[in-house]
Amino acid sequence: MVYEGRDEQPPDDGPVGSVAAEHGALDEHLRVQRSEEELRADLRRREAGQVNVKKSVRTEREVVRVPKRREEVDIERVSVDGEASGATEADIGEDEVVVQVFEEEVVVSKKIVLKEEIRIRKKVVWDEEAVEVDLRKEEVEVDDQSARSGPQGPLAQERG
Repeated sequence: MVYEGRDEQPPDDGPVGSVAAEHGALDEHLRVQRSEEELRADLRRREAGQVNVKKSVRTEREVVRVPKRREEVDIERVSVDGEASGATEADIGEDEVVVQVFEEEVVVSKKIVLKEEIRIRKKVVWDEEAVEVDLRKEEVEVDDQSARSGPQGPLAQERG
């Protein structure tokens, strides 16, 4: 209850709203406020989970067959009988002949090639949720036992 009057304090000569107070000054009155809860639904953002995308490396062994060439040397000794034509004594001596032999070798190189791209997109999906809430409401009932009756009195019945 809230008291409104000249001094903002209820009078000391009796309880607020008593017959004695009603016969006092006319500008003093009693005010009763009625309240109720109203529903107001708001939204707040919260984390609902997460998506983890993890890359790992797996090694696979591959066998690649590559054809290659190589040279081989055949040595053949043939007996010869006869005189060397045009050879002199100076041509006899130590000598060495070098024959180079070649082969192909496999050279393996690696390069990184992009094969796939994973795209992750978030989208907003609207949903509706029904929420039940208990709301409190104050009700005021006035029982006027005074000699006056009818809605024109200061304390007419009121229901909210």
